[in-house]
Amino acid sequence: MVEIIAAGVTTIDILVIYTLLHVRKRKWLIALWTAFLNVAFPLLGFMAGELSAQLFSEWSGMLSGVLLGLIGLHMLLQEEDPGASKVTGPLLIAIAVSLDGFSVSMSFGLMHLDKWLFIVSTGVMSLVLSYFALRTNLTITPHSRKNLRRFAGIVLIGMGILAWIS
Repeated sequence: MVEIIAAGVTTIDILVIYTLLHVRKRKWLIALWTAFLNVAFPLLGFMAGELSAQLFSEWSGMLSGVLLGLIGLHMLLQEEDPGASKVTGPLLIAIAVSLDGFSVSMSFGLMHLDKWLFIVSTGVMSLVLSYFALRTNLTITPHSRKNLRRFAGIVLIGMGILAWIS
């Protein structure tokens, strides 16, 4: 169950970023690329995290806690970039949105979570959220966008604290 919650939290950023874009063509292609990359990057991150956990078995809880906490803090302190909506090309957009999945899933690999449940959940949620945000031209106010990002950051910090103490 933790894996599904973690996947949901990590894919909130897709919804936030894709509400900034005003894409007219290839929405389905962008959603597919995003889903694919949100499976590939977390899979690589999990493998790196599992390798790190084997190398640093007694430190893995602390390392994953620190990584999740720092990622959550970054999400809390991150400012909106008005130039981000000018990125063109479905692959570039999908890569930009999916890169954070590597570091987050590396932390989850250190915590020994169920890799496949997290990967499948992230892929499905990223496909659904990205297509929904792009297809409906969902407009979220900047204040709501900031609150969603803060919520995700707080949840990641909380998961980091739990990983540290467990």
